[in-house]
Amino acid sequence: MKKKSKKYEKDFFQSAKKIVGEKRYNNAVKKGQAKANVIRLKMARELLGKNQTDLKGLTQPEVSKIEARKDLKISTLEKYANALGMKVEINFVSEEDDVALPIAIYG
Repeated sequence: MKKKSKKYEKDFFQSAKKIVGEKRYNNAVKKGQAKANVIRLKMARELLGKNQTDLKGLTQPEVSKIEARKDLKISTLEKYANALGMKVEINFVSEEDDVALPIAIYG
């Protein structure tokens, strides 16, 4: 006798949303995005071949705290980027078609 196999959604994310509920799914996405941002900062530094102690104008503990934060002020991000010898560029990106719109921020 054949066992009935469960039919799964082709889209993993839609399936996950149905299983755990929209609220839990959205919270998980937010947490995941925050983690991804932390990883991106560290990865940018590592891709440039720099250690936490190599960043000019920031101490190693400051770099560690910045890379561990879930939320960053733009000014902190600019300070981190400058220490890497880079600058910050912010874009709004359409969720529908991934079209980027550069945004100028003046203080």
